[in-house]
Amino acid sequence: MNVKLILVAALGLGLGLTAAETEPVAPQEDNLQTQLEQLQKIAEQLKVQAEQLKKRQEESARQKSETEKPDAAPAKQEPQNQVSKDEEDNGNSTEESTASLKKVKLTLPEAKKIALADSPTLAQTKARIQSAMTKVRQARAAFYPTVDINGGITRIRDSATTRPNRDFDNTTQYSIGASVGYTLFDGFQRDFNLLQAKYAETSATLNDEWARLTLLRQVANAYYQVLLAQDNMEIAKHDADYNRILLEDARKRKEGGIAKPSDVLNFVLQVQNAEVNYVNAEKTWRVAIVALGALLAIDEDNIWENYELVYPQENTQILPSISEMLAYAREHRPDLRNVDADIQIAREAIKNAENQWYPTVGLFADYGFKRTHSAHFNKHYDRNISYGATANWNVFNGFKTTSAIAQTRADLDVALKERDELLLTIDSEIRQSALAFESNRIQLQRQETVLATATQIRELVHQEYVNGTTTITRLNEVQTDVTNAEAARSAAFIQVLSSMESLRAATGQILELDAN
Repeated sequence: MNVKLILVAALGLGLGLTAAETEPVAPQEDNLQTQLEQLQKIAEQLKVQAEQLKKRQEESARQKSETEKPDAAPAKQEPQNQVSKDEEDNGNSTEESTASLKKVKLTLPEAKKIALADSPTLAQTKARIQSAMTKVRQARAAFYPTVDINGGITRIRDSATTRPNRDFDNTTQYSIGASVGYTLFDGFQRDFNLLQAKYAETSATLNDEWARLTLLRQVANAYYQVLLAQDNMEIAKHDADYNRILLEDARKRKEGGIAKPSDVLNFVLQVQNAEVNYVNAEKTWRVAIVALGALLAIDEDNIWENYELVYPQENTQILPSISEMLAYAREHRPDLRNVDADIQIAREAIKNAENQWYPTVGLFADYGFKRTHSAHFNKHYDRNISYGATANWNVFNGFKTTSAIAQTRADLDVALKERDELLLTIDSEIRQSALAFESNRIQLQRQETVLATATQIRELVHQEYVNGTTTITRLNEVQTDVTNAEAARSAAFIQVLSSMESLRAATGQILELDAN
């Protein structure tokens, strides 16, 4: 038996022993037998650790596929007095299960419905709709006759005609009556006022739809920001768990005389860095969920402890053509429909300005009583009745009507140009959102491939490190590559979802809430 045979046996059992790390063996048979037994014992420990590492990696991958949000930061590991991994997993599992029971699961469609129901902004727009509806009723009142009841007492002091100038004749006059008036024709002014009030109501309704569209888009963006921060927390947790496994393995290798103390400290440092990344991601997550709560009109303390966001499925639908999306937007975009309403009211305003050339015709009737010195009216002597018709036709007003017509035509030109500009904006938004969606989807596919490749490389390098054929620096590099690939894949997935919401908002389809 010699040194080479011992080294071959150790490498065959998965040890990280190299020729450079092996000390010369004493020629005595007893010493060789003792060293061989020690190496076999270490090899068995390393084999068990490798099996545990593989099992935990599979468990971590399964947990990530279920997209469960971490509820507590991973416990910080110190170089000494380490808690066993099994005990830590059991404790974390119990805490997460208890916290999960308390949380309210919230999907994106549910969040949108809450925002639409409780948003103060939408409450304001709905109040404006009610105000516009009352103005319509006011405009309709011009088509009805007016009825007035009047009465009065008048004290009259006239200079005396047959007495000195300092004397007065004092009389008191009492009156009571009713009058009725009705406008037969006013140059279509009241028709225009009613039409204008109706367009104002339509505009208020469309403004409410636009506010809803904007709110839904903001809710979706905030929701996805929470998910992104949530993913970053999960990635940091997996990074810390993986490095803890390597740390435990390095400690055992150090006890067997294979690993160096610097290897142990290296993994301690990697765990600590992962914990710092978790804390930063958790802070971002809390800020994001508070911002989401503001959009949902939820002001609960520690809102992150009460709600759990459900991860949506990837959208695999095929986009319609650009022409189809543009056609849909022209029919459903609230801002475009609002501009169309402005154009219609501008055209009606031109007609109304031209109608100022027409006369106004009205009817009136008065019935009442008037008596001096007494309020006891006599229906034969004190009664006054009058009725008739009035007409008014303005023939010259300093070219005011002509100027009003020119102004309304200019307003129509402005509205038409605004519509053209808005159409260009909508076209640009839809095209950019469609390109972003397709680009992000391709990027997501590439990032998933990168993540799979980085994970495979890490497994190979880890095995090489265990066998002693690569350095700990290389193992750190590939683990960093996996962490970065996971973060990039998560960001790409969120970008796909966000760009799809932007596209639905650009077309106006976001107003159609789905039940998924």
